Amino acid sequence: MNHTTDMTCDVVAVDARTVKVTLSGELDITNIETVASTVAPALEGEPDRLIIDVRDLHFADSSAIALWVQWGATVPEIELREASPLLRRVVDSMGLTDTLRIKP
Repeated sequence: MNHTTDMTCDVVAVDARTVKVTLSGELDITNIETVASTVAPALEGEPDRLIIDVRDLHFADSSAIALWVQWGATVPEIELREASPLLRRVVDSMGLTDTLRIKP
């Protein structure tokens, strides 16, 4: 089975300064470039805030977290929304809770 078909990535401008990325399915090395290229045009507008909604993300490998950290280096405020308990523990164990602010 191709993982790319299991992944969806929706990008919307919430307002002039905020972009929201909604991810669902499985995000890993097989589809990370597709997600990066889907989100890149929205980041070119230099938003002040990036919301990453992961409530329907069932799996994320280290390439996903690396991508989020990369986004965090270009966007002043980044929020990880509705992260699973496992994803919260991984982010915490990597010392990234300040970079990837997890919101309920």
